[in-house]
Amino acid sequence: MVFGINKKSLLLIFKPSELYASYKRKKHLKIYKNKKLRLGIYVSISNSKIGENVFLGNNVELTNSKIGNHSYVNSKTSVNRTSIGKFCSIGSNVVFGLGKHPTTIISTHPAFYSNNKSFKTFADKVYFKEYENIKIGNDVWIGYNSIIMDGVNIGNGAIIAAGAVVTKDVKPYEVVGGVPARHIKYRFTHDMINLIEKTEWWNNDEDFFKDNYKIFLDNEKFINYFKNRN
Repeated sequence: MVFGINKKSLLLIFKPSELYASYKRKKHLKIYKNKKLRLGIYVSISNSKIGENVFLGNNVELTNSKIGNHSYVNSKTSVNRTSIGKFCSIGSNVVFGLGKHPTTIISTHPAFYSNNKSFKTFADKVYFKEYENIKIGNDVWIGYNSIIMDGVNIGNGAIIAAGAVVTKDVKPYEVVGGVPARHIKYRFTHDMINLIEKTEWWNNDEDFFKDNYKIFLDNEKFINYFKNRN
């Protein structure tokens, strides 16, 4: 306590960035109050749709994107032009959508194929599509420090190993890793994958998960439950 002011208040007074971050956080929480959103600090949300019970960690950027129920994004991750499904686990330092440069023409520099940059260019219009939307399925796990390139689709249940650079589509329940990311294995047999996909379990309501969370710990119980349900 200094001059009757507590330490937290002093921090806000002498660090305007902290004050602004606190203001933005409160504003986001108010906007998404009905969604039960949980936020870290220094979170930026712009032109995005957020499902219920989502968590965004410190220094997360969410721009022109969508994120489904119960998905979370850990700290220092940048999400651009990306649709993320339900129950996804996104690690720290992940980047979605860096943009692309052409590699088959003489120069890779935007000066020759784009006229919408903040620096000088020579092109009279845009000749190359630099940015494309990314689609992430449900129950996808993306590891620390990964990069997901523009235009990529990642199927339900897939796993992206830490540090991977994903340049092409990933199939449902496929595990990939490396630079560029390559197939490692499938999490289950193709028959098992088809069975899980058909259940679309991620679309159930909250009561279902509260009552049946234990079937997610036993593959056989999970399959038998949905077989009997149908």
